[in-house]
Amino acid sequence: MNGVFPFQFVLSIFVGIGFLLTPGTAAAQDKVKGHLIVEDVLARPGTSVMLKAALIEKGLLGNKGLGGETITFTVQGQHAGTALTGGDGRVFFEFKTHMRGNHKIVATVESSPRVESVEGTGNLASWERRRPILLVDFSTLVQGDGSIPLPTLPVVGSLGALGKPQENAAHALSKLTEFYYNVIYLHEHQGTALHETREWLRQHEFPVGITRMVPQDPKALLAFMEKLKEGGWDNLEAAIGRTWEFAQTLVKNRVKTVIFPDPREKKKYPRRAKIVTSWKEVRKQL
Repeated sequence: MNGVFPFQFVLSIFVGIGFLLTPGTAAAQDKVKGHLIVEDVLARPGTSVMLKAALIEKGLLGNKGLGGETITFTVQGQHAGTALTGGDGRVFFEFKTHMRGNHKIVATVESSPRVESVEGTGNLASWERRRPILLVDFSTLVQGDGSIPLPTLPVVGSLGALGKPQENAAHALSKLTEFYYNVIYLHEHQGTALHETREWLRQHEFPVGITRMVPQDPKALLAFMEKLKEGGWDNLEAAIGRTWEFAQTLVKNRVKTVIFPDPREKKKYPRRAKIVTSWKEVRKQL
């Protein structure tokens, strides 16, 4: 070729380089698909709280935190600030509450060379103590016995596995929380992530509250109630549950207790627990 490259050969080199640099190719699509999980926060108006979130990558062998990413927080549509995730993917941002009520927290990864844009939501419950708290066992909201089959592998978006809501449950709770109660949902299903349970509640239009992972055994329930008291929340007034242990624990602590009896249990429920079979009956008991 007398030391000169043919025109077609040079052209093919430039085309090849252009292909490698073109957005949308495999090299440009190596970003990780992250999941941003925002915690619900309970606070009083006018106090400082810590907003918390976790940026993770889900895999067959478990979750991996994604560190060094900038997270932007907004509260009720207003920019709150930004913070970096640590090595475990967790991020914390101090925020001072203002108005009372339930305020939507949105955390986002907007632009990152390593992680795709992603958003997560939670609730900042800025509650006053004069409004009593109602605990609701999540299993009472789901059709059937409230049990959820455990998946064999980690899954994303398993809302369908939670099942359909109980008839009139969302309506009855909405009426109870409209002018009187603030609600805390207690969740214990290890087969479904906490943020997926919250999404199920939003999807089926249950009233906004906070959601906590609390096993329904007496020690765990008592520990949770003590933690509420230590935080100044001594206004727990009522609870709705399913099991004998739930009823026994709440009644002993002088909390109004409504029970949807679990047909698998043979124990006699405490006398002061109000037994119901439908959500239409719940409001009459509270």
